[in-house]
Amino acid sequence: MSKQKEYAEMYYFGYFKKLYESWEESTNKMMDVWMNSPLMDRAVEKSSEFKDYIHGFIEQTLETRCSPQKREMDRLVDTIDSLEAKIAELEAKIAGLESRPAKTATQRTAAKKPARKAKEKK
Repeated sequence: MSKQKEYAEMYYFGYFKKLYESWEESTNKMMDVWMNSPLMDRAVEKSSEFKDYIHGFIEQTLETRCSPQKREMDRLVDTIDSLEAKIAELEAKIAGLESRPAKTATQRTAAKKPARKAKEKK
């Protein structure tokens, strides 16, 4: 590389280095002023108070609206247990009906006809 090209690159990158250093220095001064300002202390205090308020509000809302109470959960468990027992009982009845020999259609209608005729005569 020629000396002239090297100097041009050094100058080019040196320009960005100086620009960055200038930006960093001015930003540091601005942040020092801002952080040491009484307004910043007040803003941090109010922000913390607002965060605490929001957390309290969320906690209260979740406690009162979203989560079921223990007695509600116990009642639900009892209901589910009761339904499971009834389902088991019905399944046993169905299994018993399926295992009995089925009556023919003519036997069922013959058994029902006299009962209907008796009702019609009255």
